[in-house]
Amino acid sequence: MPRTKRRFTEEFRLGVVQEVLAGESQAAVARRHSVSANSILEWTKAYRAGSLGGEGTGGPDVQRLLVQTRADEAHIAELQRIVGQKEDEITFLKRTARLKEQQTAAAALRKIGAGSRSGKGAR
Repeated sequence: MPRTKRRFTEEFRLGVVQEVLAGESQAAVARRHSVSANSILEWTKAYRAGSLGGEGTGGPDVQRLLVQTRADEAHIAELQRIVGQKEDEITFLKRTARLKEQQTAAAALRKIGAGSRSGKGAR
């Protein structure tokens, strides 16, 4: 009687690979789950290549990229926060400069007004 090839869910295969990666021997895990050690070897290779466990779960290269991506995202968020602060500072300085110009112009007008009043009788 021919044996039919068993199909294992991705979740099952990922769980078996996680047990091996946690330090258990392939042989012990294979016996416990009634699968061949060669299947576990293939699943582990697939995990490390990133083709088992969904997007971004396998392999040291993928893990390293995920860590770097998270660090980059945190850095971008920090830079965006700093840019926001700088924009607020620029807005404040522009308002302050505009107010100073208005005060200077008002003082100049007062000075001109005071000078023209005192100069009426000096003809």
